[in-house]
Amino acid sequence: MVAYNFKSSFVPLIEAKTKQQTIRRDRKRHARPGEALQLYTGPRFHPVRLGLASCLEARQVILDFDQNRVVLDDSIELFADDDLNTFAIRDGFGARHGLQPWEFMGRWWAQTHPDVELFSGVLIVWGDTFAKAGDQ
Repeated sequence: MVAYNFKSSFVPLIEAKTKQQTIRRDRKRHARPGEALQLYTGPRFHPVRLGLASCLEARQVILDFDQNRVVLDDSIELFADDDLNTFAIRDGFGARHGLQPWEFMGRWWAQTHPDVELFSGVLIVWGDTFAKAGDQ
């Protein structure tokens, strides 16, 4: 079982099943399709368990906010506004502050990762499989 920790601002979106995926830097081991995911929030040594989900997809992802595109597995490119906005919504970024979801996600990424121009990592998708802690 692989665990992922989230900022508190994403908790209501995960619980509402609006946020259905996460994007992470490469590391030694990420979830694989079919595996259970433990979702947490809070400090590393005192996390709060949100619940469980099931990994539906694990794909390589490149986020290119300058060129307005997402590349999945080095072959699938999303660049149409509707596709980019849908991708951003699934990652927990709705339209806010007069910005479309993809634009809002791009601004958030620029603030959160100011040193990263082109992000390459892993997309973990759990879809609507999330179950709150205590509901399982």
